[in-house]
Amino acid sequence: MASLNDGASEVRGRALVAVVAAALLLWAWVCVPVIGGQRTFFLRDVFTTHLPFKAFGAAALRHASIPAFNTALGLGYPFRGNPNALPFYPGNLIYLALPFWSAFNLHYALHWLLAFLAMSALARGLGQGRAGALVAGLTYAGSGWMLSALTFYNLLAVAAWWPLAIWGAVRGGRRGIAFGGVACGLAILGGEPVAAALGVLPLVLAAAAARGWRRGTASAAAVLSLGLVVALPQLVATLRVLPFTVRQMGFAPSVAAAHALTLPRLLELIVPFPFGQPETPGPQGVWAVAVLTQIPLFLTLYSGLAPWLAGVAAPRHRLWALLATGGLAAAIAAGSAGPFLVRVSAGLFRYPEKFLFWFALALPLLAGWGVEEVLGRERRGWRTAAAAAGAAALALAAAVFVLTPVIGSAAASRLQQLGGAQRAAALSIVSTQLAAWALALLAGGAALLAAAWAARRGRVAMIAGLQLALLIQLSPLVQTDSTAPYRQDAPWARRLAAARHAAPPGLAVVDEQLVVPPWGPEPAFRWPGTRAAITRLEALDLAESPGVLHGLTYPLEADLEGMQSPLTALLIRRFPRLSWPERARWFRSLGLDGAVLYEEPAVPELTPLDQAERNGVISRLYAFAAPAPRAWWPRRLRTAASSLAALQAVSASPDPVAEVTMPQNLAHDPRGTVRVLMETPDRIELEVAGGGGVAVLRRAYQPLYRAHTGAHTGAHTARSWRAAGHSLHTLPVNLNLLGVAVPPGHHRVTVEVSAWPEAAAGVVAAFALAMALAAALFRQDDREGHRSGFAAGTSGQLTR
Repeated sequence: MASLNDGASEVRGRALVAVVAAALLLWAWVCVPVIGGQRTFFLRDVFTTHLPFKAFGAAALRHASIPAFNTALGLGYPFRGNPNALPFYPGNLIYLALPFWSAFNLHYALHWLLAFLAMSALARGLGQGRAGALVAGLTYAGSGWMLSALTFYNLLAVAAWWPLAIWGAVRGGRRGIAFGGVACGLAILGGEPVAAALGVLPLVLAAAAARGWRRGTASAAAVLSLGLVVALPQLVATLRVLPFTVRQMGFAPSVAAAHALTLPRLLELIVPFPFGQPETPGPQGVWAVAVLTQIPLFLTLYSGLAPWLAGVAAPRHRLWALLATGGLAAAIAAGSAGPFLVRVSAGLFRYPEKFLFWFALALPLLAGWGVEEVLGRERRGWRTAAAAAGAAALALAAAVFVLTPVIGSAAASRLQQLGGAQRAAALSIVSTQLAAWALALLAGGAALLAAAWAARRGRVAMIAGLQLALLIQLSPLVQTDSTAPYRQDAPWARRLAAARHAAPPGLAVVDEQLVVPPWGPEPAFRWPGTRAAITRLEALDLAESPGVLHGLTYPLEADLEGMQSPLTALLIRRFPRLSWPERARWFRSLGLDGAVLYEEPAVPELTPLDQAERNGVISRLYAFAAPAPRAWWPRRLRTAASSLAALQAVSASPDPVAEVTMPQNLAHDPRGTVRVLMETPDRIELEVAGGGGVAVLRRAYQPLYRAHTGAHTGAHTARSWRAAGHSLHTLPVNLNLLGVAVPPGHHRVTVEVSAWPEAAAGVVAAFALAMALAAALFRQDDREGHRSGFAAGTSGQLTR
């Protein structure tokens, strides 16, 4: 009998290995080409936010620098203190060893794999067997939540490391706290702060349930404390820059309400894309615009068999069941609690959908326990229910298939008033979406029937395989494109450089199609069949991705994350209200060399260079006649009593370079001169001569900039500035540019941002990280961890 059991166990083990191998092959099929640099992820924030940041950061890192501001965007967008930039994440070192495209995509590929391994390890640590841990890992890494997170460079880091942070808190002891603290620190260094904050609750609850409230909360507190110390440079940098950002001012309650989960979306627990595929143009795209009024943060809630398996485990694992349902409930209810969210988060919380992190962490664990539950004889009722649900899904799929012609005819008769092309497109959407529903119901029903049979036969690996097969339906969320179209600067960048008699690197441009808020009504775009095709056309129109990679800069970059200065944000919000002559004055003040527009501005300052049809709309390339230099000495000063008054004054000024607007009146010699001697993102050296006044730099005003005269001592501290010469007053000019008040005489003026707070924090973090790694890797009998019963499994404690 023992030999028979051993043989059956060996067969099950080989079957589980086969499922793991299949999952890794799918991962490799997607990730090997992107790691090799032939292809790239590109959806949503991959290109719109993270690629421009990482392109700038990689270039700076090659010069041994982590700048305070990203001068490629918005004339100096926060970088060192920006969580979206991951400035201190150790993974950035990969950019020094690999070509950009490989290093950039390796982050996504490795963290996706780490998420699978981390959740599997957590499941094993909580007492699950190999099959349960495998299902937990597959569910976590392959769910709609995780594949949506795969479009966010920073959120993916939190998702990948957080299960290991929980694992460390549950394990406890010296090694558990060390491992968990390092994972927590890396999550915060690399991640999205709201998600990390939401992760505290499951971490504390899991540790308290496993080790008791006193010891568990102490263990969780130790992990979190160590994590905060490891992430100290990021925290310090963010706290320094945050006070002068839109985010510090807080988002409106209506913003939070607009990004809540809606009740109809719970259908996604059963059907992958019941309302169409977000981020997919054409008939496969979103059709229920009343439900998906905008692209959601997490594109679908679908997770295969996980909800069915979780329902079996929920009675014995109530803590995790409450956490999963609580995440769903909070994501829905928070939409009507916008004012409360704004108050308790100091205005920082704007996406109630982020509460789904609780759901995303708890559901895979419940699914893993559910696999073990359904194999027991006492779970015959579940197997019967699963078979019945599967049969019902198949019957419904058959009904949809049979009724498709009838529904199509009814739709055709109701769409008679539409034109031929519109009518054909509408009917294509109807037939495509009905087919998608039928296929999804067919797949779900067949999988439930097969899972019921596998549970009755004890084929645990088959259940894991079915889960993997169902999750493949989410493949539209994992899109890649060839890097070939993005490896060289766009032809229009070279065309503009020839017109401006300059090299493409350093040219300042704007693409009207990508500005937020838009400057006018959206033209009647005729979108191509794939999102990749749209992204390629945007690159031809000088979009930030990959424009920043090739040295272009974007002074009017849209602020999608609230980290821009309030002064620049005011300009961007008001820009749509300006006339084209007023916009041309701002182009001059901000130093724009060219613009890609889909309208004719009809102002002499903009010279047409080329045009082309993109997405059914004419894109036009213009060169600007006389942009402001990197630094200049104005001829006249005028004052404005408020930021809005300054905006109006610059808009009306005949020449906003010769005559600049300031918040206060200063003595100014119009015959002064200024020359740029040296410029880096964090340091500018000027030679200034004359009777005194104000020098203007083409940088966004930020209070972190300090100016002084004389030779610099080399140390980036306030004392070095005073020792080197006289501190100079900085102030906003032309609403959002950086001005320096310079006394009479001939001076060498240095304008810079100190890095000593982050450097000091980095020393502390490096010491803490070294000590934690030593504690984790130094092998010694960890009696406390053994006494906690962690090694034997804690699933029994978690049910009480």
